[in-house]
Amino acid sequence: MTDRNLSLMLLLLLLTAACGGRDDDQVAELTIPVNVEAVQRGDIAAYIAATGTVQAQQEENVTTEVEGVLHLVRSLAAGQTVRAGQLLAEIDNPEYLLDVRVESQKMAMENAQRELTKQEALFKEGGVTEKELEIARRTALDARLNYETAMLKTRKVRIVAPISGTVASLQTVVDGTRVPARFQVCSVKDYSSVLIPVKLPNTDAGRVRPGQEVLIRNYALPDEVFKGRIKTIDPTIDPQTRTFTVTVEAPNPNRLLRPGMFVKTDIVQEYHTQAIVIPKTGLQVRNNTPVVFVVEGASAEMREVTTGIETGDTVEIVSGLNESERLVVKGQETLRDKAKVRILQ
Repeated sequence: MTDRNLSLMLLLLLLTAACGGRDDDQVAELTIPVNVEAVQRGDIAAYIAATGTVQAQQEENVTTEVEGVLHLVRSLAAGQTVRAGQLLAEIDNPEYLLDVRVESQKMAMENAQRELTKQEALFKEGGVTEKELEIARRTALDARLNYETAMLKTRKVRIVAPISGTVASLQTVVDGTRVPARFQVCSVKDYSSVLIPVKLPNTDAGRVRPGQEVLIRNYALPDEVFKGRIKTIDPTIDPQTRTFTVTVEAPNPNRLLRPGMFVKTDIVQEYHTQAIVIPKTGLQVRNNTPVVFVVEGASAEMREVTTGIETGDTVEIVSGLNESERLVVKGQETLRDKAKVRILQ
């Protein structure tokens, strides 16, 4: 083989290798790596978020009405459930009871009643005048009222639960010591259901209504979501903060929500079940139009979509996307319609 033929063969080999390299590089350059997820259905809701502090549905302070030595019922303890009228403590004050004179008032009432019965019998026989009978009736009535008043005063040394609920803020340190009148022994809270007042900006005034569902969460109970409803809406707007108060009521049968807890509330504005829901990372805006990319074979197809409810990291697709299609969720920033793709995940 001549030197000329050898040179021609080497040149052809180099050209062939060069052309082959360029084709491989072009293919690599045109194939864009992407991550995809199967399109799925799910529930999605729009919320008005706010925060508030839990309050008991009903709360009453338990105070002494007279002074004296306080004696708590031996079994009484903070956190104990009590019923309305249950004895919680007693006041020892003999002087007070002597002044009330219950027995004396009872005897006076009984004597006055006997005298009235006698006067009524005499009046039927004409033995007394109508005026004398009226005096006997008034005396018997006064005596009965005096006795009932004495009984009411006597009951003031017995301290009972004003409502059914849970004992809180119990002052155990004063047991056996003298306390003044109007001394607060404890409080009784009924939080079998709770109230949560929340503040909303006046721009939300037209978006809330009584009975609207509310989801309630507390950071200390991460696995619990409580459901309540709007009970009342204050019609006035605070001129300083431009907010109004919405009160949420929620059942609390297990007493997990406690008075004083700071909670997050989500007022359900709109709720869609079994909607097409995608991560926001899969949504792009091109020419002011929301679009997504769906992998078909080895290429990505660009679709215009109509969006619905949006949350922090998800968005509802009302039209333009079907369940189970392969949605590009990463790597679509440089994609164009019909671009070649390589699926990484």
